[in-house]
Amino acid sequence: MKTLLLNPMTSQAGNVVRDVLYGCWCKGNRIGGGTVPPFNLLVMTTLLRREGLEADFLDAQALQMKPEEVGTRIGAYGLVLMTTSTMSFLEDAGYLAQLKKRNPGLVTAVFGSHPTFMPRPCLEHPGVDHVVMFEPEETVLELARAVSDGLPTGSILGLGSRGADGRPLLNEKRPFLENLDWLPHPDVDLLPKGIHYFNPLVRRMPYMTTTTSKGCPGKCIFCTAPTFDGKVFRRQSFEHVMDQLRSFASKGVKEVYFRDDTFFVDRQRDHAICRAIIDEKLDLTWIANARVNMIDEETMALARKAGCHTLKFGVESGSQEVLDGIRKGYRLEQGLAIFKAARRIGLSTHAHVMIGNPGDTRETIEMTIDYVLALNPTTATFGICTPYPGTPLFERVRELAPEIADGSATDLARLHTEGMFNKHYCRVDQDELPKLVRRAYRRFYLRPGYWLQCARELLRNTDDLKRVALSSTRLFEFIFRGKD
Repeated sequence: MKTLLLNPMTSQAGNVVRDVLYGCWCKGNRIGGGTVPPFNLLVMTTLLRREGLEADFLDAQALQMKPEEVGTRIGAYGLVLMTTSTMSFLEDAGYLAQLKKRNPGLVTAVFGSHPTFMPRPCLEHPGVDHVVMFEPEETVLELARAVSDGLPTGSILGLGSRGADGRPLLNEKRPFLENLDWLPHPDVDLLPKGIHYFNPLVRRMPYMTTTTSKGCPGKCIFCTAPTFDGKVFRRQSFEHVMDQLRSFASKGVKEVYFRDDTFFVDRQRDHAICRAIIDEKLDLTWIANARVNMIDEETMALARKAGCHTLKFGVESGSQEVLDGIRKGYRLEQGLAIFKAARRIGLSTHAHVMIGNPGDTRETIEMTIDYVLALNPTTATFGICTPYPGTPLFERVRELAPEIADGSATDLARLHTEGMFNKHYCRVDQDELPKLVRRAYRRFYLRPGYWLQCARELLRNTDDLKRVALSSTRLFEFIFRGKD
C-alpha cells in the first residue's frame, strides 16, 4: 500500500502559501504572487520512507495539475494525506471526494488547523475519512502503518474517524512531541524538477523552507499557533539544525526561509547557529521571523553577518490600545527602535499588518498606516483581521454570531481581502475594509522615493530586477484593480 502526500491545486488562486500547519495561509497578488515549497509534506514523506513505508510526494499546486489529472494517478495509492486549513477546507474536502470516486478503496486523511479545531464538522464531509488533530507526524506514521497492514485505527492517539453508524469518533489527544530532533530533514530531492517557487522576498535560487521549532511565546488572540503547538516552546538542537543546513547546502540550496512562528527565541542557540554558519563558511543566505520585543541589535548584527538578509515582523497595528487589546505584547516605540536598528545594520524588513482588528476605528487604521510609514520597512503586506477556529477571537465572535459555524465560509476567495464578522469587534463598516486595505497599499508603495529606496536595498543584479518587476506587477494589479 502506497501513501500519497498531496499538495492540491486550488481553483481560487494560482499561488497559495499553504505550508505552516497552524493555518496562517496567504495567496494571490496581495502578496506579490509568492509561493513556498510545502516543507511539512516533505518532512512527512521523508519520515514515512525512513520508517520503511512506501510514500510519494506530489505538489499539484506547483505543477498546476488539476484534480482530474491527479485522479488518473490515484489508483496506485491506498492512502492520501493532505494539509488543510479553515480557508481551504471546503474545496479540499470536495477534491478528496473526487479522488475517492476515481478510487473507491482510497482512504483519505487531512491534518492542520481546521481538522484540529473542528474535527467533527470535518468528518461530516464524505471526502474525509480521518482527521489528524494537532501535531501530525507520529499520528500520520501510525495511520499509514495501520492502513497498510489492514489494522484498526481506534487506538491511534490524535486521530478522528467515522464510526460504523457514521458518527465522528475522536481518539484521545496525542501528547506534544518532546524530541524534535526525531523529525527528519525534508528531502529536497522530492520537490518537482524544474519548478522554481517564486517568492518576492527570496534573493537566491534554489531555496528551501523549514522550521527548527514548534510554538510561539506570543499570546495574540487572533492566532491559532499558541493553541495548535501548545504552551511550551520547543526547539530542535543546535546540532540538528546545523546538520539540516549542511544537508541543504550539499544539495545546492542557496537560501533558507525559516518558517518558525518565531525563530529568535533562544538567544544562546540562535547565536551558536549564526556563529557556526560563519565559521563553516556555509554558502547560505536566509530569512526568518522575529518578534519586536524578543530580538536585540546584537543578535540582528550577528544574523546579518551569518547571511540573514530579511527579518519579518508581525506589526499588526499602529494603535497601542489595539495592540494591547489583541495581546500583541510590544510597545510602539520598541517597533520604531528595532526597525531603525535593522536599517542601520543593513537588514531588510517586512511588516505584516492587519486592519479591522478588535477596537479598530477609521482613526486607528489611519494611525496604523502612518506607523508603518514611520517604521519604513522594505516591504509590507496588509490584510483584514479574520476570526479563525482555535483562537480566542473566534470564540468571542461565535458567542455573538453562532452563524459563523465552523468558520469555513471564510474561504480563499475572500481571504484577507473581505471583511467577515468584523462588525462584531471592529467599529468600521466591514464593507469598507477592502477599500482601506488597498488604501494602505497605495499609501505605502506609492510614496515618493519608495522605489528609489527599494532599488538601493534590493537590486543587485538582473535576477533581482526580474523578481522585483514580477512581484510589483502583481501587487499593482491588486492595488489598482482589486484583483487577487
